[in-house]
Amino acid sequence: MSDGPSMEDLYAKDPTIDTTSIPDEANGSKPEPALRYGQPLPTEWIPLYRKPMRTPTRKLRVVTIGAGLSAMSLAHKFQHEHQLGDILEHTIYEAQDSVGGTWYVNVYPGVACDVPAHIYSFPFEPNPDWSAYYASGGEILEYFNRTVAKYDLARDVKCSHRVESAVFNEEKGKWELQVRNKERLIHDECDVLISATGFLSHWRWPSILGLHDFTGNLCHSAVWNTDYDFAGKNVAVIGNGSSAIQIVPQLVEEVGHLTNFVRSPTYITPGLGSAVIGGKTQHIYTDEEKQKFREDPEALHEYRKKIQAGSNRSFDMFVKNSQAQTLARQYTAGMMKKRLDNDEDLARKLTPEWEVGCRRATPGPGYLEAFTRDNVSLITSPIQRVEKIGIRTEDGTLRPFHAIVCATGFDVSHRPPWPLIGLNGLSLSEAWKDEPASYLSLAAAQFPNFFMFSGPNAPVGHGSLMSGLGWSAEWMCQWLRKIAAEDIKYVVPKQAAVDEFNAYADEIMQTLVWSGGCRSWYKNHRVDGKVTAVWAGSVIGYREMIDQIRPEDFEIVYRTRNRFRFMGNGRTTMEYDPKADLAFYLDK
Repeated sequence: MSDGPSMEDLYAKDPTIDTTSIPDEANGSKPEPALRYGQPLPTEWIPLYRKPMRTPTRKLRVVTIGAGLSAMSLAHKFQHEHQLGDILEHTIYEAQDSVGGTWYVNVYPGVACDVPAHIYSFPFEPNPDWSAYYASGGEILEYFNRTVAKYDLARDVKCSHRVESAVFNEEKGKWELQVRNKERLIHDECDVLISATGFLSHWRWPSILGLHDFTGNLCHSAVWNTDYDFAGKNVAVIGNGSSAIQIVPQLVEEVGHLTNFVRSPTYITPGLGSAVIGGKTQHIYTDEEKQKFREDPEALHEYRKKIQAGSNRSFDMFVKNSQAQTLARQYTAGMMKKRLDNDEDLARKLTPEWEVGCRRATPGPGYLEAFTRDNVSLITSPIQRVEKIGIRTEDGTLRPFHAIVCATGFDVSHRPPWPLIGLNGLSLSEAWKDEPASYLSLAAAQFPNFFMFSGPNAPVGHGSLMSGLGWSAEWMCQWLRKIAAEDIKYVVPKQAAVDEFNAYADEIMQTLVWSGGCRSWYKNHRVDGKVTAVWAGSVIGYREMIDQIRPEDFEIVYRTRNRFRFMGNGRTTMEYDPKADLAFYLDK
């Protein structure tokens, strides 16, 4: 007994459908004579596209740079959530020999995440087995690799492939790439290029005279020398950012003496979300707690929501002159002094005068307590230069060391260290030489079909990074669907839209502590400068802004001379499905 006609049967019966051709010819030649109704065909005429409405004319080639958290979030969208294999093919180029991003590269002692582990998880893969409230870098990498394997997210990854050049070919509407794989230079091209390298991926040596004259062990926190034995050594740590704050408590247990050189003070705060664990610096989950999370997914869900809601509710603290900010300054200063064993001199040197949160708030268990030890010194006199045997400060003192650890951060200019060339031969490095200026942290004017994770002014100072990455990936998927379905050659943010967004965002930023009086990587390591790293507002505000794409902010260039070619034969794919409900719009 026949089940009735198939979709293929219905296609075959329609004379306006061509089931054989490869639909990649965009325009076609005009017929002879080029007349209709006794009049010449309009210049916008193109031949009928003999496919149902919104049938892609070609499969998009998408290249993503980097295989860390951002790229794997995107891969999950492509492979599982939206199953976009019918409209795109994906390649992920990773410079390292393994996936993992920052958690693969950073192996310094004490490396950990200061965001609660249960909200530093892929939204699609909650982890009931986190060992502690704040997870170590090693445990995060294990979770990352386990999740990647479970969902086959590394399917499209090519490791040890470093992108060295990307040039947009406007005529073709494609990015032309040069990719280095060891000694081999590969030439590739793609329709859409996505940067998932992260905002802290290009580490830098500090600008200190004579740094490389030092004859002892010189290392940077981002490229840690795991073979060096610090036991009994006289060690200098330069910096007091997140990395230094994690490294110092670990090294003090094995070195002979540690000296921390600090240019300016920073707040050591309670951990993000620490109210959930009673204000403690850490909580180790019991076997019973982990078992409950495994057996009761809803209990885990509610626990994660409690942490996330508390984090989002705390945004009041980032508003200048708010009651929450005033209380935070009072409480944090008092807590720091207590952890310094009420040492007035240390408290004065280590407690800032500016707002809590102006620099990234860091909990740093054990960091302040280290300064109360006999084998730890704090130096606030500026470094004049590094010499062969040690560090000379501006007060003239030369201090000898066996090792110098530079925990001095990253290049946060957002300028790629390789040529990324957009329209009219403009490089992104040149375009952003003074200030990086993005469109909603996700795109850049004059760089078509180029999207970014955690670009300038991304939500990296508040809320959950993982959720933000997922929202960013969703925004990109919306554009990819539109580009594929509507036969678009390229999209690029209008310069006016970028300029207006950045001007208004900066106005909001004046109300927030990130524009306060500190020196911060949020302001590209400046005291008085524009905030270029952090989103101007709350993370929930960010979600609202990127929940739907705004095509009106973009120049859209089509592959054909008629933008409505995607209408096809005027019918939808649904109409060729014999089981489809073609009266779906009748609600009653």
